[in-house]
Amino acid sequence: MRAVSYIRVSTEEQLEGHSLDAQRTSIRSLITDRQWDFAGEYLDAGISAKSDSYRPALAKLLEDATKGRFDVVVVDKIDRFYRHLKGLLIALDTLRERDVTFVSVQEKIDLSTPWGKLTLTVLGMLAEIYIDNLRYETRKGKIARARKGLWNGSVPLGYCLGLCSACTDANGKDYCPQYGEADCSDGRHLVVHPVEGEAIRRMFAWYLTGEHSDGEIAEQLNADGVVLPDGRRIPFRTKGRGPARPPSVFTKDAVRELLQNEFYSGMLPYYGVDAQGRKRKRKDPVEIFSGDHPALVSRADFARAQELRAMFAHRVRLGRKAPCMYPLSGLLLCSGCGKPLRGMTSYGRAYYRDATHLNHAGSCTQRTVRAEVAEQQVVDLICSVKLRPGWQEWVMEQHFTPEERTALDEAERGIQGRFERATELYLAGAITKEKYQAEKWQYQTDMAGLRPAKLDAIIEAGHVLEEFAQRWAAAETSLQKNELLRLILVGAQIQGHSLTALVVKLPFYPLMRHCPSGDDGVRTRDLRLDRPAC
Repeated sequence: MRAVSYIRVSTEEQLEGHSLDAQRTSIRSLITDRQWDFAGEYLDAGISAKSDSYRPALAKLLEDATKGRFDVVVVDKIDRFYRHLKGLLIALDTLRERDVTFVSVQEKIDLSTPWGKLTLTVLGMLAEIYIDNLRYETRKGKIARARKGLWNGSVPLGYCLGLCSACTDANGKDYCPQYGEADCSDGRHLVVHPVEGEAIRRMFAWYLTGEHSDGEIAEQLNADGVVLPDGRRIPFRTKGRGPARPPSVFTKDAVRELLQNEFYSGMLPYYGVDAQGRKRKRKDPVEIFSGDHPALVSRADFARAQELRAMFAHRVRLGRKAPCMYPLSGLLLCSGCGKPLRGMTSYGRAYYRDATHLNHAGSCTQRTVRAEVAEQQVVDLICSVKLRPGWQEWVMEQHFTPEERTALDEAERGIQGRFERATELYLAGAITKEKYQAEKWQYQTDMAGLRPAKLDAIIEAGHVLEEFAQRWAAAETSLQKNELLRLILVGAQIQGHSLTALVVKLPFYPLMRHCPSGDDGVRTRDLRLDRPAC
């Protein structure tokens, strides 16, 4: 039997002195007594077992169970695994389907025995019945709301709950002119958001002219806004989706999605799920009900917008080709905005263009660059690197003596210890997230500057530089050239038509930073050479 352990302790439990080591010792002792093979440990530290909390180690455990990487899961107590019945039943049913058993040390529950397997089967049946009933009740509740004209899910862009006095909308405080005033609704019926609603109206008005694409409308929205009676101008922005995705600029994809949402015509499409449990696509609603919310566009205008989209879909677009790989794909960045430049082909010529222009999500001044111009600058610079005679001996000399290694090990332990203490304080809520991120950045910077890359990696990097010109000439496809450049580079920055910086991988940094001049007299130090953070 291949056994794995699952260990969890929350931040509060850590502060109260509960130890991860105690769980680990208890589990390992049982695995040893059963003469099982220990196959690994899954650890969630500083995370609670609430139903809505995400636990990455537990998610990885269930994923590995589907791949057959172990036969039994051992926990110290059931509440380390799940605190609520629903999650426990679902997880145990998942394990049962993958022929993985479950053991709890403290409760002496052993689902690897015949009686335990019977218990697991019963629990699995209960979980299946519970889940099916829950799905049925959820679907019944959603369609009942739809029949009443009430929305399901998150509030769409253009609307809000109308609870102005206690607004929690992402586009409320410092954005909505009615924030903090008397409530416009009881919170059970949607009202038009004064700024977002205007963005939706203008979006449809521009599109109905037939003169603007989704991308052009995104650009206009990002440049436009609402001017209030007091003279303040509020720019348009998306609503966002939770803390991880705050309100942002519009993109052509966002505009396309919004212009096809029938909700804005005052109707309420109900999609439900298909036989596989997946939500049906926007063009395939089960029923359409009359909504309880105010319309932002008339039914006639919405229908006309869909007719125009169907016409545009058959329009011939010159120069349109399938995506392909370019030598600097994923490597070339704009020095100004930091966005990647994407390869594109027009009338038989290849170019690199700033992504903000392609997505219509910004106003970067970076010009479109001929592909051969940018690629040749990168290749010429790398080829100009001439390693000093006896460079391998020089690298050996630069390596640490035993005494220096001892001192650096002590320094590394000090840096590591500081970061571990910062992590403990952050998990305990004693420091803010901003402070923790600053400590993490300092930790990465200090560790990166503490010691160079391993000696063998530097030697291999030197061989790549010596052979680069020959390997580049032998590369027959753009993909092969891209793979060769990725051996050396993390990125290359460009401003206008001129290369401004190379970010090389760590093994190449000491070689390229201290190399002598090339045959053309150009030194690598004349162009900024950045070292990537670890």
